[in-house]
Amino acid sequence: MIKMDPDLSLTQKILPDDPDKKPQAKQLQTRADYLIKLLNKDLARREAQRLAGADEIVSLKHPHKKIKAEKENEEKPEPDIGIKKEAEEKRETKDKENKRDMKREKKEKDDKKELKEKDTKEKRENKVKESTQKEKEVKEDKVNEIKSENKEKTKKIPLLDTPVHITATSEPVPILEESEELDQKTFSVCKERMRPVKAALKQLDRPEKGLSEREQLEHTRQCLIKIGDHITECLKEYTNPEQIKQWRKNLWIFVSKFTEFDARKLHKLYKHAIKKRQESQQYSDQNISSNVNTHVIRNP
Repeated sequence: MIKMDPDLSLTQKILPDDPDKKPQAKQLQTRADYLIKLLNKDLARREAQRLAGADEIVSLKHPHKKIKAEKENEEKPEPDIGIKKEAEEKRETKDKENKRDMKREKKEKDDKKELKEKDTKEKRENKVKESTQKEKEVKEDKVNEIKSENKEKTKKIPLLDTPVHITATSEPVPILEESEELDQKTFSVCKERMRPVKAALKQLDRPEKGLSEREQLEHTRQCLIKIGDHITECLKEYTNPEQIKQWRKNLWIFVSKFTEFDARKLHKLYKHAIKKRQESQQYSDQNISSNVNTHVIRNP
């Protein structure tokens, strides 16, 4: 057999034992049919050339018909349809696999990128949170420290013999008698001490609407008496005359911030109101005493 002839070396080229390898019987049959067809065409062409001598005169008269006949007789060889189809199928399969691999690689790449971006975003957010928390803690520490310092300073103020200003160099400077303004520290102390009469301070220069002029004056006088009495109570904790004098002035300066009158005028009006209250009290006491004596005389 041709296949087993060692000189031809066609053992693996004709009908291989592996059914997936080519050429098998089907491919060989197709190739044989194709070669027979080519031979038949070649024979037909030779026969046509032999008969061409008899038709030479007709061909000279009708050259176009000759060209047309030759074109119709000539046919291009047909390729092996089975082999071509199989090659196309392999190519399509390979293209599909390549596309599938590319999609898988792209998906893996996108997943890695998304995961990386997510990790970066979480780290950035955690960093911002930590920074914000640290800033908040620092602010809270500062606020607590300031509150503690203010509390300590407030406790120490009553122990001082004379009110002082705290300068930029942290050196205490005595407040001058002529000063009509309070430093921030003294103002804060006055504000805390006058808090119990806050309502009277607000009404001092803003009496209720609908009151007559006399009623407004009486309302203002009552507010002033209430405020002055409170200042007198605050000054009882001091024993040093100079300290009492200075804090009386500071507190009345604070009161003056709520009205158009200055501290001296307010203090003067308060003393006048106190004097009038004492006179009214004395007159009232005298009337009570007189009424009691009259009642005793009439009923021995």
